[in-house]
Amino acid sequence: LKKVGVFSTEINNMGKGMGNTMDMRQLEYFLTLCEQEHMSSTAACLGISQPALSKSIASLEKEVGVQLFDRHGNYIRLNDYGRNFSEYARKALNELRMGLVQVQQTRYDTCGEVRILCHAFADCIMDCVLAYTDLNPRIKVSIRQSDYPGGNLSESTDFILSTQNEAFMVSEDKQIWTPSLLFSEEHKILISPRYRKYPEEVTSLDIRDLKEDRFIVMPDISVFYSDMTYKLCQLSGFAPKIFCQTEDFLSKIRFTDAGKAICILPECNLRIARQLSPDLQTFSIQGFQTSRTLYLMRRQKSLMSEAALDFWEFTMDYYHAKE
Repeated sequence: LKKVGVFSTEINNMGKGMGNTMDMRQLEYFLTLCEQEHMSSTAACLGISQPALSKSIASLEKEVGVQLFDRHGNYIRLNDYGRNFSEYARKALNELRMGLVQVQQTRYDTCGEVRILCHAFADCIMDCVLAYTDLNPRIKVSIRQSDYPGGNLSESTDFILSTQNEAFMVSEDKQIWTPSLLFSEEHKILISPRYRKYPEEVTSLDIRDLKEDRFIVMPDISVFYSDMTYKLCQLSGFAPKIFCQTEDFLSKIRFTDAGKAICILPECNLRIARQLSPDLQTFSIQGFQTSRTLYLMRRQKSLMSEAALDFWEFTMDYYHAKE
């Protein structure tokens, strides 16, 4: 499983005539591709290269003995074999996940509280937090989605989730914040068919072509966060026409879904956006570097609680991160 690579459990002898082994990562890739039906967007969602995803799917199909998808360029469609296999794959993967949780829970008995201040959308790290609390049900998690209001930050926070290495901004006289890179991702344009319908083969857009469109943006008031929309429009030679400014993710997606305006979001937000609005169209951005990097910053280890240290070590394994 992506980000849970600490587990290397394999599923042996699934199906007749399979000479190799089918691992959990292959099934995870396959099921994600079943949902997206697009190689490049699935690879981006999984955080792997498209060739690596193609190789994994080809290996899986070779092992199963049939093609699971019908190919149409970069787009693919699940065929009857794939739909049949996906039902069993999903059940098997869920059972294995439950088994792993049960086994791993016996290794963890940490209790206490983990406090995270988010200068990025909290859902960016939610998969990691959920995986950790599955193994540590006695842990209390406190997540705040706000700017640092002043006072003694070290007394109220164990970690800071940030879209940049902002250690110099929050360091105090006797408190140094140590950052670790979690992952990097691109930004995407989201447009509802109720706003404008694009042909299926259109997968990227030029910001300059959106000069007359209306945008939903974050208020550009935080020293810790700047909405990518402002920067991209400025580089394209115009100021964005703002339909709404909001810090509320649900409001942003509701407005976008209703066709009131368009928005730009980082990739880690796309899963929830699609759950809220399944028919939103997603486009890459032409001509600009739109990547951002997520960091998690911690206090000095000598000042961290047992729960905070345990969460930090789990998070570093989860993202394969290095300080």
